[in-house]
Amino acid sequence: MTFPSHRLRDPQPLSRGGEVAFVAVSLVLLLLGLAALTGLGTAAAVFGGGWLWPHGSDQIGHVLAGLLSGHPGAGLPPPEQARVPSQFLVYSCVTVAELLMLTVTVTAAVVFWRYHRPAGAGSGMATRAEAQQVLGASRLRHARPILRPDLIRRAGTRGATTHSSDTGGVHGPSAPPSSITARTCG
Repeated sequence: MTFPSHRLRDPQPLSRGGEVAFVAVSLVLLLLGLAALTGLGTAAAVFGGGWLWPHGSDQIGHVLAGLLSGHPGAGLPPPEQARVPSQFLVYSCVTVAELLMLTVTVTAAVVFWRYHRPAGAGSGMATRAEAQQVLGASRLRHARPILRPDLIRRAGTRGATTHSSDTGGVHGPSAPPSSITARTCG
């Protein structure tokens, strides 16, 4: 018996695609900006005068613009600008923060894809090792005609055997066609 939650269903798109791309690009830009600000704050905490973080969205925009233009600390108030270490140390910490963010994001995507991907063609199928572990080798050999009837040949036939429940028997390729049609039509 199958439960409704285990049945396969036709996949339905969540959107037309443009919205998903917009959200994905926005999320990437947000993560890059947060990693850059974290790198600046870490550089100031470790090598400068203490942790600093921009206050307000306007200041965040100006600090990110300063980082992109090569002037770390631009956009911060003068007392906080004095706590910013050298340009080399700031960009080293920003690079480490960006690489760390990239590693965490890729790892999270791989874990998500591995365990939460949509059901594909092989979903729900046991591997050979799993089937042998559950059923055992002797039971698999006994159930061979049911599991893979296309691979079973009967004695005296050259090709695959045709199993037919409506004809009342088993007919190989050497059986005359008239006997098959006579049983199915009558």
